[in-house]
Amino acid sequence: MIQTAAATVGDWTARNFRCVVVVEKYGIDFHQEADVLIDEACRQRGLNLEAVLSELQAAAAPRQAVSGDWANISLRELTKHINARHHEYLKLELPRLRQRLDRMATRHGERDGALLSRLHAVYCGLQEELELHLHKEEMILFPVINRYDSAAETGYPIGAPPFGTVRNPIQMMLREHDGATDALKQMRAITRDYVPADYACANFRAVFASLEELEADLLEHIRVENEFLFPRAAELEKALLG
Repeated sequence: MIQTAAATVGDWTARNFRCVVVVEKYGIDFHQEADVLIDEACRQRGLNLEAVLSELQAAAAPRQAVSGDWANISLRELTKHINARHHEYLKLELPRLRQRLDRMATRHGERDGALLSRLHAVYCGLQEELELHLHKEEMILFPVINRYDSAAETGYPIGAPPFGTVRNPIQMMLREHDGATDALKQMRAITRDYVPADYACANFRAVFASLEELEADLLEHIRVENEFLFPRAAELEKALLG
């Protein structure tokens, strides 16, 4: 457990990539000053230690799992939750982690059995698939599900979507979920369960921690859609359109 100011720059930045971003924001070199106490690094720069620690503590806080009555809340509430909780997180984290992995793979790609090069390749494929996947959900699938939900509530008649049935895009989303799950498994295997090697610097450890957090979030994202949103949307369409 990090003890606030009595921790080094390296202690903080090893927590996750968000902590690296905070340290970089204040011009602290987490490579050269990894063994320097955070209070000393702040003192040397005339920084407000309390303000820096507040940001670091917020950044280091683990992303807590969110539970909900996904079987009974409205589908509009459920799609809103997925967008706010999971889609917005991915839109922020995917490009930031990509930028860091680009640099790491360029500088150290062939080290340790080309671990970073292999990880980078799988991650890039996952990022590209997920960004397109989010777009399709937000622009095509979720609006139709929300219209069905509104129609069920108001009794206003609604016609079939242009793609015939909501089950068609759902099947595509399910296949893409399987592909994302496979990519997560590959990344976990490449990184040896996200356990950094002894030589790993704070940046390396932070990226591994953030990738493991992303894995947990994405698996929960997939579970909520596969087990609740998609089956409920298909059943509602059946009830509305026959």
